[in-house]
Amino acid sequence: MTLNVLWEKLRKRNKNDYRQFRFCIVFAAALISSYLMLIKSPLIEGALPEGGDSGKIVFLILGIAVTGCTVFVWYAVRLFLRYKSREIGIFLALGAERSMLGKALCVEMIKMTACCAMEGILSGAAGSFIIGKLLETVTRRYQEDAFAFTISGAIFSLLYGIVLVLLILALTVKAMRRANIMDVIYEQRKQEPLRKNVTKKYAFCGAVLVAAGIFLGYGLNQIAANLFGIFLGGWVNVFYLLAVIGLYQLLVYSVSCRQKGRNPQKYYNNLLYYGMMKFQGASVVRNMLVITLLLMGGLYALFYMPIMMSGSVSIVYEDEYSYRYLNDAGELTRRELETIAEETGTELLNYREGEFIRVTGSGIDRDADDSGRFIEDYYTDYAEYDCTSAAQYEKMTGIRLDIPKGGYYLIQFPDAKETIWFRFDDMDQLYAAREDIYLPMKYLGNTEYSALVITPDNGFGHGSRFVLNDGDYERLKDGLPEQKLETQVLFDTVDSDGEILFAKKIFKEFTLRMSEDMDVKEYYNLLKEERSAEAEKSETKGAFVDPENPLAERDWQYNPLLAPLREQQNVMGSAVRYLLFVYVAVICFAAAGISGYTRSQSVGIANRQFFEDMKKLGADRAYRIQIMKKQIRKIYVLPTALGVGLILGYSILILYMNDGVIKPYEVTVAGILVLLSTIIAGLQYILYRKSLKTAGRMLKFE
Repeated sequence: MTLNVLWEKLRKRNKNDYRQFRFCIVFAAALISSYLMLIKSPLIEGALPEGGDSGKIVFLILGIAVTGCTVFVWYAVRLFLRYKSREIGIFLALGAERSMLGKALCVEMIKMTACCAMEGILSGAAGSFIIGKLLETVTRRYQEDAFAFTISGAIFSLLYGIVLVLLILALTVKAMRRANIMDVIYEQRKQEPLRKNVTKKYAFCGAVLVAAGIFLGYGLNQIAANLFGIFLGGWVNVFYLLAVIGLYQLLVYSVSCRQKGRNPQKYYNNLLYYGMMKFQGASVVRNMLVITLLLMGGLYALFYMPIMMSGSVSIVYEDEYSYRYLNDAGELTRRELETIAEETGTELLNYREGEFIRVTGSGIDRDADDSGRFIEDYYTDYAEYDCTSAAQYEKMTGIRLDIPKGGYYLIQFPDAKETIWFRFDDMDQLYAAREDIYLPMKYLGNTEYSALVITPDNGFGHGSRFVLNDGDYERLKDGLPEQKLETQVLFDTVDSDGEILFAKKIFKEFTLRMSEDMDVKEYYNLLKEERSAEAEKSETKGAFVDPENPLAERDWQYNPLLAPLREQQNVMGSAVRYLLFVYVAVICFAAAGISGYTRSQSVGIANRQFFEDMKKLGADRAYRIQIMKKQIRKIYVLPTALGVGLILGYSILILYMNDGVIKPYEVTVAGILVLLSTIIAGLQYILYRKSLKTAGRMLKFE
């Protein structure tokens, strides 16, 4: 009988020992392969253009997913090899050659891993198909591409399966290199004592570090900018490490600090439990810290959806269609729009046109120097602004403004706020080309009309648009060439099934007919480029826009506001981002669950002899079960409470710090976050009960 046959018989006899090992590999392979097959499908790739920010996020999350899945496979393999260590040691003690035994074990592990990886890939394919078809159904109105499997998705999934095989092979080879047979046999009984004696001051210091780390990491930049005019930069994220150190101190205190206090009898009743926890303390604290951080990461990914939804509910556009073009572009006429509408089965409503001019004006360029201190540079020729007259503005919006000579209103969103980078009144003079003079201008306030706010800096900086006195407007317009005159188009359509096609045709024609001066990136500022001798306009000017793919991300200053396409982009972008963050959440929660479950099994493995000795010394079953419960409860309760509580508080802090108030819809969002936190805590409790049952079976309590 060969060693391979013996390993196979042992595998069939000890199915419980193999179950978690197989589950982790299948689960990891299924998660990664389903993710890869989804992002490589035409459905997702069509919504994520090459080079866009969303595409970068997809691959960042892929890296997180691969790391997370690989880590909990690593945990599972280490535990499995602890199961196998006794068998390995016995074979060695009976005279089996190390090389032969190692070769047989490696073959066994490769066969198991390859089978599990293939099961995972097939499961992932099935999962990606179901998710892809659901996503396809939800976005059918907005997306032409359908879900389909691709060769690249399958190849990358197989590559990850190979990575798992190589990882497990490396860990197996490392386990077989132990020289001492007794070390192998007693691998299951290894302990990692905690050698620190700490007091309540240690816990207090930990709590202070957690609070300080979160507060400084998130709020220090804003405080320094508002109070001292200094932008500290991204290095302040280092303060989050203080929170991690503080968490570690709190966990060490919870494991190692035990005092008699006012109830010494309770202390003596739990003396064995305290000793066991401290004797295994280093590994317990390490596991608790990992579980806490994983829960925080998973919840933060899960919270992304409601938090991002809360940030997108405030903007309401008055018109479904809004776009502007320079008059030398020869863009679509009203008659051409009506023809396209007839072809697509829709109808134009409330069509208006208005006139803007592009005028050089003053402004303030705010930045931070190398030391982080704010600097302000005032320029009379800061940017070319879009300006319209009070009469034209009333014609477009129905809003009448009484503007005296030399005054102006800034067109803005209803909830617009000044920032450390931009102020409402930064512009104080405009250039009259015919007279070759700058006219002094005075800020009178904001006028709110979201459909006329353009994308650069949300209507601030060089993206500002102003409403002027009629006389001032005509004076500034006099002598401007045609390419400095701009037409603004606003209209709605009748709801119909042809709206998407109508919007796509408009987008295609609009992009194909744009003039050379319209072919600029979103943040391109002609006058700033002229001020900078180092700027290479050939690299900074040209826009990223695809006439054939209106769903693709665009970096374009003249990007039209077309409601059906905006809704299409929002739905597809949100669906993809939410899906990806759910993957991250699942991976973090799975890793946390496997870490906790693995640790609870270690309680049974490492302490089996200890519990047997307690039984021989007269400890009854109830007392032994009580100690086991306390050990496992420690792994779940405190990490869950810390992880859920800290990330919940941090997320609510984000809602508050965004604008300094908690709005009614943000109260609803906070309620959703609490509900999600409660669900995760409930899942942790279910896993705790399962861990108790498993450890009890190992210790023969059942």
